Formats: sequence, C-alpha cells, structure tokens
Amino acid sequence: MDLRASAESGHNNELTMTEERKITSTPVMEFYRDKCVLITGGTGFIGRLLIEKLLRINVRQIILLSRPKKGKTTQQRCDDLFSSIVFMNLKKDCPTFIERVKLVDADLQHPSLGLSDESIEYIVNNAQIVLHAASDVRFDQALKKAIEVNVRGTRDLLRIAEKIVNLELFVYISTAYSNCPQGLIKEQFYTPPSEPEKMIQLVEAMDERFEEHMNKTVNDFIHPWPNTYVYTKALTEDVVRQYGELLPIAVVRPSIVIATNEEPIGGWTDNIYGLNGVIAGVALGIIRIMHVDDNNKADIIPADIVVNTVLAAGWQTYVERKGDRPLPEAKANGELKGVAKPRTKIYNCVTGNDNPISYQKIYKYSIEVGKHCPPKKSLWIVCHNTTTNKYLYEFYKVIYHLLPALLIDTYLRVIRRTPRVMDLYRKVHKFATVIEYFANGRWTFENDNLKSLREKLSPDDQIMFQCNIQKIEWADYFWTYIHGLRKHIANEPLENLEEAIKRHKQMRIVHYFILAAYYSIWALLIFYLCKAVGMLVF
Repeated sequence: MDLRASAESGHNNELTMTEERKITSTPVMEFYRDKCVLITGGTGFIGRLLIEKLLRINVRQIILLSRPKKGKTTQQRCDDLFSSIVFMNLKKDCPTFIERVKLVDADLQHPSLGLSDESIEYIVNNAQIVLHAASDVRFDQALKKAIEVNVRGTRDLLRIAEKIVNLELFVYISTAYSNCPQGLIKEQFYTPPSEPEKMIQLVEAMDERFEEHMNKTVNDFIHPWPNTYVYTKALTEDVVRQYGELLPIAVVRPSIVIATNEEPIGGWTDNIYGLNGVIAGVALGIIRIMHVDDNNKADIIPADIVVNTVLAAGWQTYVERKGDRPLPEAKANGELKGVAKPRTKIYNCVTGNDNPISYQKIYKYSIEVGKHCPPKKSLWIVCHNTTTNKYLYEFYKVIYHLLPALLIDTYLRVIRRTPRVMDLYRKVHKFATVIEYFANGRWTFENDNLKSLREKLSPDDQIMFQCNIQKIEWADYFWTYIHGLRKHIANEPLENLEEAIKRHKQMRIVHYFILAAYYSIWALLIFYLCKAVGMLVF
C-alpha cells in the first residue's frame, strides 16, 4: 500500500457515503423509522454515534437520559454533545434534528435511575425501543459504585422497560470480556460470579467503614475477574438473562472498541481508553516500553461497526420475537423470569475469527503512518519497544521512562517551571498495569450469531449497516485511525503538519546524538572498570 498516495483521502473528515445516500429504504431502516428510542449513555463514545445514526435514518424521537457532570448541567452537556464533529454532516442535511431529541435528567447511580415520576410516565407511554449503552467503564472504579451504576442501574432500567406499553426491543451493550476468566467465550450466558441481587443488596447496606475495607480487598473478592468493570458486566448479563425470558432483548458484546472506520467520519474517537491510549502515547513519544507479546492477537473493533451491529441485531431480535405473547399474558401463565429456556441472543462483536491482527502489525502500521503525520506537541520521537519478560520490562521502564522523566523535571525546576513528566509517567504506568491483562491474555470468541445476522441482512442493509469486519483492510484503516487520533485526540490541525515533520526530523538528529553519547559513556565506564581490575593490559 502506498501510504503517501492515500494522504488526501486519509485527511478528509467529510463523510463520503455515496452508496448510503442513494439508499432511502431498507428493512432495518423501516423498522427504526418513526420510532421513539430511549438511549442511555448517549453522551459517551458509542452513545453519540448511535444517536447520530438513528437521527440519520429518521427515528421520530430520541429520549436521551443524561446527568450533570464536571460542573456542567445536563443541558450544557447536551449542547456540547451536538456541537461535536460527529453531527457535522447531519447538521447540513437536517439542521433541525435537535428538535427530535428529548432530554431527560437521570443518573444510573441512583435508585430508579434518579428519574422523576413524570419522566417515568413519559417513557412508559412513549418509548418503543431501549438501547442501553451506559456503564461505568473505569477499570479501577470502586466496587460499590460499579455495582450501583452497571448492575442496579441496568436492573432498574429493565424494571421500567417491563412497564413500557409498546416495547418492541431492548438492546444491552456489554463487553466481549465480561466472562474473561473463560478461554473460549461463546455467544451464551455464563454462571455469574455472584448472585446479582445479593450484590446489589450488599452495596446498598455498605457503610463507609465497610466500603473502605472492601476497596482494600476488592481484587481478592472479584478474583479471577481482573477489575470491577468486567466483574460487574458479568453480573449485569445475568440480570439481563432473567428479564430476557419475557422481554425482547438482545445482547451485543464488542471487544476492544477503537475509532470509527467510515461513518459518520473516519478515524473519530473522543477518548484515550485501551488501544487509543497506547497508540496516542507511542505517537507522542511518551510510551517507549510495554509488557506485551507482539504476536498476540488484538481483538479490536471500529466503533461504527459496533453501532451497526447493535442496530442490525435489534432489528433481528424484533423479527424473531415479535410473535411472543405480551408480557402481562406471559406473567399470568406463570412464566417467571429465569425459568423458561433462554431466548435472548448474544452477538459477540469481535474480529479475531474473521480478520485477525497482531499487536506487532498494529505497531508497524501505526509507526509507518506516524512518519507522515507526527504530532507537533510530542514529548519525543517514536521509540517503541516491547518485551514479554516482566523483569526486563521493569528494568527498561527505569531506563526509558523514569530516568528521562527525572532529567526533564530537573531541567524544568532549574528554569523555575512546574515539573510534570514524572507525574505523567505515574499515570502511564498505572494505565499500562490496567491493560496488561487484556494485552497478554488469549481468548477465542465464537461469533456464529453475528455471522448469521450478516447473512440475513438485505444487500442494501449490508451497505447501510456494515458489520462485516472482513471488509476492513487494516493498513487502510490505520491510515485513517492515526490521522484521526492526531486531529481529535492531540487536537492538531492539518495546517501544522509540515512544521511537525520538520520538528521531528530535528528531534531525531538530537535523539541519535544522545544515544551516541549515552553508549560512549557506558563504553568508557566499562573500559576504565576493566582496566582498574586488570582485565586490560597495555
């Protein structure tokens, strides 16, 4: 692939969806058209992409649950949401789209989602589809809050969904790693690590002293799950399983979600979680050593593929379960939750089976593209190394990260500026520890349900709701991805690209000069040491 030849298309952030614009009606589009859709997590990464796509295919209304955060009101967060570049093309095609969004104050951490009686009544009487994308994704979140948001929040949302008069569909977005202690992860429910309802009762009864003790011993408590995020996702899936006996529910399990492939714009992301953080850290010259097996498969999935899978799976769930008896009738016949055989389908939204890529290839593509679009504000040039040996990693961490950080901070103190590089590396090492489990683990994901779903989509739906990972060329994708990280995460415009390339060439010269000086000093030290002990005789 000629990366330079792709520069013009790679930098283009305008949506080029010629085929899509010609399509006005498909089975999946007609299912969602004129529907009232309730979305949780709409201000998050996947959530805002869901909102944009649903508005683009003309849903009647979106009920957006949101909460105040970081000093911003719910309305201010909503305003920020729709000022995002994600909605750039939608604004051109439909300037009044915001009128179809109804904002509702809610907080998943509170009982009944913190919804007022009036809001619940509106949801019950108007919502037809529920897309549950909200969750606390922090791996190091306290167990109490993680359960309140992820487990109890989902249970309470399902309780509301039970009452919805015209409920047609409920989609729960989980994670492919919810059952990560398993080596083979099938598209099925697994026995939860604990009884979800008992865990909810436990955290509700916690006082501060008990919570403090739990936080200190949480790793032992949730073992073999590596963090509270995947642990609570496993609990939540069992809650969903129980309600899925009587409600039309689908579960979508994406693996490591990364920037968009094509829509609404290529290479867009708004966070530095997971691989986004690793690639950004490497590109900025911050991360120079990682404890990872380069040959390991990285099960990564572009965010727009996830969104299309959610919407296509929702349509298929409606088609398969629209003949189910209404909920009140099923209850009257004694079909209690958790008794009948499971009917909820799970879709593992993964790439490992159909289009695998190793970490080695990821670094190769990223570094190659990065030569053509380096960030101007980088700490240093790209000097990425990996090792599978834990002890070597700890040694290299000192050499590549901590010693340079100490030197830079010392220089900053001398010129009376705030030292900050050592603090930066503390965060980097904490981040590296968090993702190490997933970078070095090996899993096999079955995805037969997803493959079957793709085959059931009409030719036009396969264009409108592209969820076939085999169609992605990773080399092309990473060209778009790295440029997207530069623009949307590093916040660097295309206009400073020539200046950034020039700066990197200068830094590379300095880099090799420092290496030459560094190894010369070591060579001299070894020479004089050997001479001192009589190993060299002249």
